[in-house]
Amino acid sequence: MVFAISLVACNDKCDEGNQPTPGSFFVEIIDETTNENVFENGMYTSQQITIQDLDEATIPFEFIENLNLIQIFPPVTNATGNTFVIKLNNETTLQMDEIDVNYDVLSSAGECFITFKIENILFPYNTSELVESIHVVKI
Repeated sequence: MVFAISLVACNDKCDEGNQPTPGSFFVEIIDETTNENVFENGMYTSQQITIQDLDEATIPFEFIENLNLIQIFPPVTNATGNTFVIKLNNETTLQMDEIDVNYDVLSSAGECFITFKIENILFPYNTSELVESIHVVKI
């Protein structure tokens, strides 16, 4: 009996520690007038970022300090029609900006888990371009 259990454990290719990385994408925010990154030029700090869905639920993100980029981990529940808002609010200068983001999710079932890819990312009210897998958005 013990032999059969250990044999099953050895044949299990799915390791609990081997999890997929969550679906995410990178955003750089640029001042439309100066073409400078808004975190490098001091217009905003990383503490002045809020990302929320339309119900104002917080969307997780990481600010990558040495690159002044935001890595966003949006919900992957719905395949299409997803929207959230990046809010920047500098209370000292009273500068505020909001960036609407629309996206779709592609799911792919693997042997051990489902992976999610964020795709069709659009910034409908801002000029943007994809540069080396980073969405550069102007405000």
